[in-house]
Amino acid sequence: MIRFGAHSSLWAGGWSREDAEVSVREAARWGLEVVEIALLEPDKIDVAHSRALFSRYGVAPTASLVLPIECEATRHPEAATAFLIGALEVAHALGSNTLSGVPYATLGSLTRSPPTEAEYEAIARALKPVARRAADYGMTIGIEPCNRYETHLVNTAAQARALIERIDEPALMIHLDTYHCNIEEKSFAAALAAGAGRVRYVHLSESDRGAPGSGNVDWRGLMIALKAADFSGDLVIESFVNMMPSLAGALSVWRPVARDVEEVLSIGVPLMKSLARATGLAIH
Repeated sequence: MIRFGAHSSLWAGGWSREDAEVSVREAARWGLEVVEIALLEPDKIDVAHSRALFSRYGVAPTASLVLPIECEATRHPEAATAFLIGALEVAHALGSNTLSGVPYATLGSLTRSPPTEAEYEAIARALKPVARRAADYGMTIGIEPCNRYETHLVNTAAQARALIERIDEPALMIHLDTYHCNIEEKSFAAALAAGAGRVRYVHLSESDRGAPGSGNVDWRGLMIALKAADFSGDLVIESFVNMMPSLAGALSVWRPVARDVEEVLSIGVPLMKSLARATGLAIH
């Protein structure tokens, strides 16, 4: 059964106790089953408090991250492994079934050259023990291809699949994002085909990261492609209305992407759910 959710950056720039209370409460108010937590500072999260919120509101957590610069995997693979294992422990304690996003890179850190064999080998060395630990917990590690302006390492579903095959651990999956696909892929159907059944998580993000349905992403085409691919993972709205300044710089978010949270969700939630139902996807 597909779960609909939203990234916590809609409501807050972090995951303090106050941020968590707003995010989980509002997700429940909008009829969402999932809140994706940005685990950029995993050691600062009050796990017990968050678990109590998820239980009270009937909302499930997922977790995502990018690597901090001091743990950049191609240059500091051992530091990347240590950071990711720590984040995975927190994600597991929160009750998340996945740790996804960009565990292979620091966004905005570009070499101005194509990726090298040595870089991919370092990433594989960093992620292999993390994937094994995730398997012990019954969790997945997601690889999210990002556009060429944020990273040179993994831009397409085909590259994500190649990296997963290199690491060769069953707990790895592909996490697609419609914003990045709109830049890098020929179509959503082609991206799903290139993922070869490994796509289990999708960010629903408009072409300008604003309210879904207000830009030029082909949402109907996406839902049709997901149905054809027998997708049964999570569909999570991602729109950076509120975000950490450091992440805003890495993503080049220099102006508001939407008027407010209400605009994103009042347009996005009913549109995504109606298209999913019309396409025959299995949703609540």
